[in-house]
Amino acid sequence: MDILQAVILGIVQGLTEFLPISSSGHLVLFAALLNVNEPGMFLEIMLHFGTLIAVFAAFWPEVSLLIKSALTMLRNPARIGQLVKEDAGCRLVLVIILATLPIAVVGLAAEDLIARFFGNPAFTGAMLCVTGTILFISSRVRRGGKQLEEISFGDGLAVGLAQALAVLPGISRSGTTIAAGLLRGIRRESAAKFSFLLSIPAVLGSQLLAVKELVADPGISASLPTAVVGALSAAVTGYLAIRLLLSFVRRGKLTAFAYYTWFVGLIVLLFA
Repeated sequence: MDILQAVILGIVQGLTEFLPISSSGHLVLFAALLNVNEPGMFLEIMLHFGTLIAVFAAFWPEVSLLIKSALTMLRNPARIGQLVKEDAGCRLVLVIILATLPIAVVGLAAEDLIARFFGNPAFTGAMLCVTGTILFISSRVRRGGKQLEEISFGDGLAVGLAQALAVLPGISRSGTTIAAGLLRGIRRESAAKFSFLLSIPAVLGSQLLAVKELVADPGISASLPTAVVGALSAAVTGYLAIRLLLSFVRRGKLTAFAYYTWFVGLIVLLFA
């Protein structure tokens, strides 16, 4: 794979990871168009690392609050109950941990089954249509009033269950989690922020599991420059995608993405 291909895949990863249109399906599609059989595990890890950089850059105040709150709880384990009641940051850390559990359980328990779905284009097309339906319904939901710091454990679990569905190809992680947040009465921008913050442990966890398989790979050093360029490309486009999606969410315009995923899903079903 050359630098230009890595840049293009980075752009695709950055845009589709955060826009509610399913990143997994688009990466496979563009890899095929670029005549790349597989992006490679190392490049995939670096592309996801680039999207993490985008989240940190876009939401650094919230990320730094979560880090400080987590450190406070680690230093005061005997006071965690009190801290959760009194400190919104500490409560949000635990809500995110709770919301991450469903995807961790599903990912580990059904890894082989999920892998089979990725080889089924018709299933991916059907799930893209499901994503479009979820987005269309969520855009009709009445505005909620809960701010980010008011998200409850019940809200977090509901969003986490929605995130677990996104292990299926064609189901958008950002789309389903934002939709679940809106259905739980969370304000539009807060639902989007929570979705993006929730991506941090989900992406980190999956990448840490993959890193174990790369330790003994002698070809990493040779592909490092290409992977770094791809990661930077994913970071820049990911940041722009976050800003774009926040603008659409604030205006309640998720239907635009619903039409897009319906269109792509139907095309895939026709040609599968």
